[in-house]
Amino acid sequence: MLRIGPVKLGSPILLAPIAGHTDLAFRLLCRELGGVGLASTDLLNCHSLLRGAPAAMALAKTGPDDQPLCMQLYGNDSDPLPDAARWATDHGAAIVDINMGCPVDKVAKKNGGSLLLCDPHRTAGLAERIVHAVHRHTGGRVPVTAKIRLGWDDSCIVAPRLARLLEAAGIAAITVHGRTTEQYFKGAVRLDGIAQVVAAVDSIPVIGNGDIREPEDVIAMMDRTGCAGVMIARSALRTPWIFARAFELLRTGCCPPEPSLAEKLRIILRHLELMLECEDELTAVRTLNQRISWYGKTMGHIKPLKEAIRLAKSAERIEGVLHEWLDRARSMDYLESPWASASATGGGT
Repeated sequence: MLRIGPVKLGSPILLAPIAGHTDLAFRLLCRELGGVGLASTDLLNCHSLLRGAPAAMALAKTGPDDQPLCMQLYGNDSDPLPDAARWATDHGAAIVDINMGCPVDKVAKKNGGSLLLCDPHRTAGLAERIVHAVHRHTGGRVPVTAKIRLGWDDSCIVAPRLARLLEAAGIAAITVHGRTTEQYFKGAVRLDGIAQVVAAVDSIPVIGNGDIREPEDVIAMMDRTGCAGVMIARSALRTPWIFARAFELLRTGCCPPEPSLAEKLRIILRHLELMLECEDELTAVRTLNQRISWYGKTMGHIKPLKEAIRLAKSAERIEGVLHEWLDRARSMDYLESPWASASATGGGT
């Protein structure tokens, strides 16, 4: 278990906010497969949110099965972040997160994301205003968290000092991506940097993030840094079952096997079903057109399958291709496991 303020999570393994990917359907898929303690929305622009812009409303869309949910906001101290945080608590957020680590230009160039690392005291003042606004609005029911990087570059490693300031400002948990902004996603994650943040705070949990590719990486990060939880980002796009496998490894010391090809095909079918429930068919089809390349990274030599789904123009065509390959997988006697029934029925652990 992991506790963030008053919110108790059933698993210390979290789905990160991944720009362009953590829509409602994908969050529901990961939750159904099991092991997700908390899932986050895509990054939400505070101005767009308060205007009710259709794109922002789509990113913030949620439902009863999408809990506990974190809504991640980005902006700077001249933006209406406290108002957007209050909006988030009124629209399903169990936790509000402030993005202080995104290196992407469209976020950082607006003085949000990673640029907030460059002035720790000013950033802590912003955090304090958001915490105060949310606490008054919810009576302390919804905690505010922050996601940071180690610093802007190697000459500006601020994460430990910023973490101390954020804790003093009332931030309830800190997620640390173990790279600098300048590194972007290059080079190995620095576990020692995450460990320094863990050592810097007094009582709030620190969540590690970066380079989690296999369930064993979750255990290694927690062991080597002392972090209380682990956030998984890009690996979830190709293996949304990683949360369940990692949680079982953490819980029992035994890691379940990788799903078989047949089981993975059922999971993709379920992803399509959820997309059709949450979005229009065109959006669902375009999403699978793109994301089949992520799934395909774990499925061996299946270029004809990937190409057929990448070029499909309808949900019916995608379903037909997946069922055709599922029949082929069955004929090759791929082993069944509990994954199959969970992904086929929408159940999970």
